[in-house]
This record gives sequence, C-alpha cells and structure tokens, in this order.
Amino acid sequence: MKRQLTLIALIFALCSTLSACRQNNGEFRSNTIITAVSADFDYLNPLLIQLSLSREVCTLIYPSLVKPTYDEKTGNIAFSPSAATSWEFSPDGKNVSFHLKKGIRWEDGTPLSSHDFKYSYSLYANPATASSRQDYLNDLLLKENGTPDIQRAVETPDSLTLVLHFNRALSASIVLDHFNDLMPVAKHVMEQFKPEEIRSRATEIPIVGAGPFKVSQWARQDKLVLETSPTSTLPYPAKTRSLIFVVVPEYTTRLAMLKSGQIDALISAGGINPIDTRELAQNSPDIQIRPVKDRYFDSIVWLNIDGEKWRSEKKVVPNPLFGDPAVRRAMTLAIDRQSIIDGFMGPEHATIVNTSLSPAYRSIANTSLDPYNYNPQKATTLLARAGWTPGADGILQKNGERFSFELAAPVGNPRRNYAATIIQQNLRQIGIDCRLRFEENLVFLKNQNEFRYEAALSGLAAETLPFQLIIWGSDFQNRTFNSSAFQNAELDSIIGKLSGPLAEKDALRLWQSYQRILHDRQPRTFLYYYDELEGFSRRVENTDINLLATLYNAYDWTLGKEP
Repeated sequence: MKRQLTLIALIFALCSTLSACRQNNGEFRSNTIITAVSADFDYLNPLLIQLSLSREVCTLIYPSLVKPTYDEKTGNIAFSPSAATSWEFSPDGKNVSFHLKKGIRWEDGTPLSSHDFKYSYSLYANPATASSRQDYLNDLLLKENGTPDIQRAVETPDSLTLVLHFNRALSASIVLDHFNDLMPVAKHVMEQFKPEEIRSRATEIPIVGAGPFKVSQWARQDKLVLETSPTSTLPYPAKTRSLIFVVVPEYTTRLAMLKSGQIDALISAGGINPIDTRELAQNSPDIQIRPVKDRYFDSIVWLNIDGEKWRSEKKVVPNPLFGDPAVRRAMTLAIDRQSIIDGFMGPEHATIVNTSLSPAYRSIANTSLDPYNYNPQKATTLLARAGWTPGADGILQKNGERFSFELAAPVGNPRRNYAATIIQQNLRQIGIDCRLRFEENLVFLKNQNEFRYEAALSGLAAETLPFQLIIWGSDFQNRTFNSSAFQNAELDSIIGKLSGPLAEKDALRLWQSYQRILHDRQPRTFLYYYDELEGFSRRVENTDINLLATLYNAYDWTLGKEP
C-alpha cells in the first residue's frame, strides 16, 4: 500500500514537472498516456540497447530507414518508406542505394544526412562500442584483417544518398531488416565522445532524436517521460502530448493501478497474468487486453562454457555441468513444461517449442523432431550415461562434484518466478540441487553478458527470421544474444547461407537443419512461446499491437474521454 501511495504521488508530481500540465490534472490526463513497466530501460542509445522494450522506445525517438509491417496471413514482413523514401538493389545482391527523405531534422534543428548513417555504422562496427548489433556490419566490404571497411563499404555521394557495398550477395529482406535496426545517432553529438567512452559515459550523452517523440525526462529506476517532438517528419509529431513509463516492479501494484485508472497501460514482463483475465473481464469492463502472439519465448540458458575460465583467460573450456549436450537434453526432458503452461498461462496462451523459431513460421517448421515430452526417467538414464549418479545425500555427483547450481531469474516477472519454482521442483526429483536467485533486471542482464551464471531463466523477442540469424554464432563474444556461448560450425555455415538470396526449397532445407541442430544440442532448454497480454484502458485509442512491437504505432495513440 505504501508503494502504491508513493506512485500515486509520483503521478501527480509528474503533472507539475510538465509544462503542459500547469493548468490542471484533468488536462494532464487528457494529453498524457501513463504506462507501467516492471523494470527500467537499459539504455536509450541505439548503439547500446539490448532489451527489446528499450529498442521499441528507441524506434519512437530515432530515425529508421524503413517501416516494417507484418502480414499475419502469410507470416511475411514487408517494408515501406520512413527516413528512406526509396531504395534499389543491384542485380547481384551486393549493393543497395537508399534515398533519404528531404527535410528531416534532428530535434535540435540540425539536418539529418547520409553522413549521420555512415558515422553511426562506424560506431556500431567498432569493438570499443560493444554494440549487440555489431555483427550486422560484417556483411559489408571487409578490410584485410576481416573487420568492416566502413570507408569503402559506405558511400555518401550527397547528403541524401546512402550506398552500401557488401562482401557477398544478400537477400533484400536481410539487408532491410538489419540496417533498419541500426538506427543512426546524430554525428554532431556523438563526435564529442570517444567510442571507448560511449558505454561508460552513456548517462552524459544527450539523447537527440528525430522521431515522433523526444525525451523530456529520464529518472533511472523511476520514470521515463517522452513528449511529442513538434518538428518530426518521421512520420509526424506524436498525437499525444506525453507518453510516460513508470517503473513499478511489483505486478500486483501495476495491476491495481490499471484497475483504478492511475495508469492507462500495463505492458512488458508478461503484461497481464492470464489467471487475472477472467476477473478483469467480469469486473473491469473499461480494461481491454491485447495479446501479442508468437513473439516472445522463455528458456533456460545453460552456460555451455566455463565462465570463469573465459573471463580470466579467454579460454573456451566446457562447463563442468552443462558443457555436455546429452546433459542439456536430459534437463529438457526433466522439466514439465506443460505443467508450467497449465498452471500459469493456460494451454491457449502458450506453445511448447524446442528451438528458438517462432510457431508463427509454420511453413518451415521441422515437424520430424522429438518433442522432448516430460520424461524424468529418460532424463535420469541420460545423466547416468554421462556419469552422473546419486551421491550419499541423494544429489547426483560425478568425480566428487555435486550437480548443484543457481538458476538466475529477473525480479518482477510472475511468469518466470512461477516457472522457476516448478523447474526447481522437477530437478530436485531427479537428484539435482537447483537454487533460485532473483536479480534486478539490469544486473541480471549484465551477469548474462559477462557469463557470470551457470543457468538463467531468460527469454527473447524473436519475431523475425532475420533476427533468428543473429541469436546464434560461434563468435559468441560478438553475438550478445548467444548468452549460452554455444558454438557449432555447421550452424554458422547455415546462418551464412540463409542470409543470402536462395530458392524457396533451398531455404526450407536450411531452416529445417537450423532447427535440427538447436533441437539436438539444446544450448537452451526452450520452454515455450507465450502470448504477452498487454492491458490497456479503453480510453487509449488507435493502438496497433502486433508481432513486431507493442509500441509499434505509439505515436498514433490518443486518449478518449473518461467513461
């Protein structure tokens, strides 16, 4: 209750901090959409972002070359103009020219130009920046040492023309997806900071965008205030004066705030718990629930390498517990995933998977693979073959080492908290000591990136096929999303081939092999793709919630009158 009262006071305090709110609270609530999220954003600089919601917010602040749209019927993604009005690919798939829209300006009035893109690509490619999207640039022309040659590969014939040259033929969808994700930063701002300082001095770097919103205030672990950017032409200034994200770690508090009208939306970290949907439908008719299907999956990331050896010596040594794929398969068999679904989400809101591929892509699904149904007896047999047998205390042991580890998970996520408890119980039944550790979201993410865990209950928004191609890669140091440090040469080759232009039958064959490798090696125990149920007040109008993003068209959101 104390926390809730504090948040109520915060909302009224927000009113006083915004110039638009000085008249009265009624005017403030008619022009401001307040959203509750479970955790703060990692960064609001596209060079550094890793969290999916941070990326979504950045698309509202920074320019993007194109605007993706998802066709639910075909499962395909199309691209329409945004900062680029048009583009042409060369017949050999090795070059593309983008023509930028005239009159785009950064919010400080400086014109956006092709030079901003080129400079930004040099920062994305620079190892000192440590961008999670650094690998995208490896498709450009390369220097003799194998690093991207930005000077040769990115041409700027004039301020409105951007030409990219690749070292191999690429499919148009890969180029548009990847380079659209490489949102540019303002060259005149970023030139003031050395690449090796960008991450350490992130809080000092001004957030200067050109999108429909601009950042008015960001109080870490508290709130983010976006205001409409009156000069934006990408596509136009946001229709709502302010969009506020309030950080509320406790789910029950977030839900109570939505019910009482203190907030207008509850998104991220699973959104609305499925168990609460019936009560909301009966008692809160002013709340609508918008499902995001087939976008998010949960998994247990098994660290494939010895994290300490890697951090101290940069040596790849198999993890003593999870370096063996037979052990990882056993872990998947030992976990009752259907029980987690039935107990928390309900079978209509989740689909068990055994790879990272979304169920949305039914046409390429490899249906011949073992479903890994819950089978603790088979799991025990696999572990025994790998040398893990019961010790005196009932816990499995091998060469004097107990099968004991911590499973890390983020706080504020009831779905993962529930899953962690079931997983702990399942593993205890076969003689594995699994201890739970819940961490603040940014700490949890940092520990994953530095391989400071044995296992982590984590997930991804992995909605597009091009994104599937950057999750994995044996060069895990530069593949931030490969937090299991999984290495497989055959998968590397398949990913490389899938990035190029292919006949449909060849692409299908490669996608089937992609799934087989992940299924057989189980770098993660893939739990399920689940529906994220976003909660909105019915006052929030014009929302387009889809596979690509919850904030997909947040610049079009408006508030209707109080019911």
